[in-house]
Amino acid sequence: MTDTTERPAAPPRAMSPWHAIGPAAQARRRPLFIAVGVLFALVSIPFGFPTGRDVITAWVLLLLLAACGGEWPVWRRAVLKDWLPLIVVLFLYDFLRGSADELGRRLVNLPALVDAKTGPTSTDYAHVLPQLKADEFLFGWLTGGQVPTIWLQQHLHVAGDVRWYDVAIVPVYMSHFVVPMALAIVLWLRAYHLFRRYVWTLVVLTLLTLATYALFPAAPPWLAGINGYLPDVARIVSETLKATGIGTIQSAVARGESYANAVAAIPSLHSAVPMMVLLFSWRLVSRPVRGLLVLYVLAMTFTLAYGGEHYVVDAFIGWAYAAVAVYGVAWWFRRRDASDALRTAGERGVLVED
Repeated sequence: MTDTTERPAAPPRAMSPWHAIGPAAQARRRPLFIAVGVLFALVSIPFGFPTGRDVITAWVLLLLLAACGGEWPVWRRAVLKDWLPLIVVLFLYDFLRGSADELGRRLVNLPALVDAKTGPTSTDYAHVLPQLKADEFLFGWLTGGQVPTIWLQQHLHVAGDVRWYDVAIVPVYMSHFVVPMALAIVLWLRAYHLFRRYVWTLVVLTLLTLATYALFPAAPPWLAGINGYLPDVARIVSETLKATGIGTIQSAVARGESYANAVAAIPSLHSAVPMMVLLFSWRLVSRPVRGLLVLYVLAMTFTLAYGGEHYVVDAFIGWAYAAVAVYGVAWWFRRRDASDALRTAGERGVLVED
């Protein structure tokens, strides 16, 4: 006898508000996007490119409002359901990062480091030699026994003379403040079924790095140079910004000394994010795009090493953290989806038997 029991329909695929809004809101979307773009240009040209978390978040929320066609109820649901957890975690990271090294200095007797950039009374306690010696060990055979930062600056940097590559690394460095949220917006608009996994990947990566900053405060090359562990190290990005007059909109968080942390260097989150984007996107994009993402990872590594912000080993550790976050979260999502599928199949089986 043929089974005529009606089986429950499969649950609809998660839909972004980008697709859920009505025709009238869709018609408003394009002019709203144009308006946001014009406003961004009007603000950025005189005041500079935004890098502060609060400023970037404000622009993201404005873009989301445009994507929702100006529909406040839809926008509000989208922010609370999809974006609020990520925004909260990133803001918590900014606030906790400044005091993250307090735990590390209590676990191990660490050398005191004077941060001359913020005055002689500012003192940090951090590991200096492990990452320095690691770079010497890995690259000394190429650099005459020096860390790559010193070798690159001796061969490329001229004090008081801004070269074209000094200018070129500025947008690479600044992209760190935009790329993670930009990819989140793209996935939210174009691949909503991947958005949640990406958000969790970014959250896990952020929390892993924060925990490491707490357990292992580490001095970057420029701070090692100030304290005599290395020859004087220039901070190329900062010097180029000052020399060229390129402005940046710094957030109140970034300006507050109590939230700054000069020894949150291992792993390099600046390096981890491009690698996270590369690994997450690898199967989703074409070969040419993969090639561009690989170049982005390498360009960021060069920028950080040449710019005096990180040792190369900091970047390598950041890559490892990115791999753990991407593949760990992907594994967890596969396991969760398989469990949901088994549970759904079991429920359907019970319905058929009944």
